[in-house]
Amino acid sequence: MALINRIEDLIKSEVNAFLDKAEDPQKLAAQLVIELSDALSECRSTAAAIICEQKALERRQANQAKQIEVWQQKAEHALHKDREDLAKAALCEKQKLADAQQSLMDQKQTLDETLTKLRVDADKLASKIQTLKAKQQQLLRADRTANARIKVRSTLNKQDVENVLSRFDELEHKVERIEAQVESYELGQSATAQQFEAFERDEKINSALASLKQKMQSTSAPVGA
Repeated sequence: MALINRIEDLIKSEVNAFLDKAEDPQKLAAQLVIELSDALSECRSTAAAIICEQKALERRQANQAKQIEVWQQKAEHALHKDREDLAKAALCEKQKLADAQQSLMDQKQTLDETLTKLRVDADKLASKIQTLKAKQQQLLRADRTANARIKVRSTLNKQDVENVLSRFDELEHKVERIEAQVESYELGQSATAQQFEAFERDEKINSALASLKQKMQSTSAPVGA
């Protein structure tokens, strides 16, 4: 059968060898998956048709077996009636049916062998499809990884990146200088505030001291003086 020959060619094809030689392994893998899937679909369709044909043959064989039994009974009945001529004619009809049944059995055996081969081929095709799909995913991951690495390398090699990093360093140094100025300013402000606090505290003490002196002078002055 042409279908079986085509399936055998597809099954025998070395997937890895095809993909290694291909200019675009992704496209070839996708095309092979389509071809294998079509072959698998056709294989299953043909197997279904063969199964139907087998059942039809089995029904014809069953009917012929019944007819053979009928002609056997007729031959026996004719002999019982001493009608050898009729018995012989009945056996002749029986033999025709037996020959036809043998032909049906030969056809059925051929169909059985073909169906067995189609089932084996269908399993091989399904396995080959799974292998190809796994290879597709592997190629896709490898392609994505390669493109990502190329993009990263290309980006890192750009002069703009170095310029940006350099500007970040400059900005960082500038921020550090500003922070240092703020800290020094705050330190200066803290010292001045402390001086003002000391000054205000001295004023309060001096005022309290003057008040105390005045009070003591008033207390020690002679009465009526």
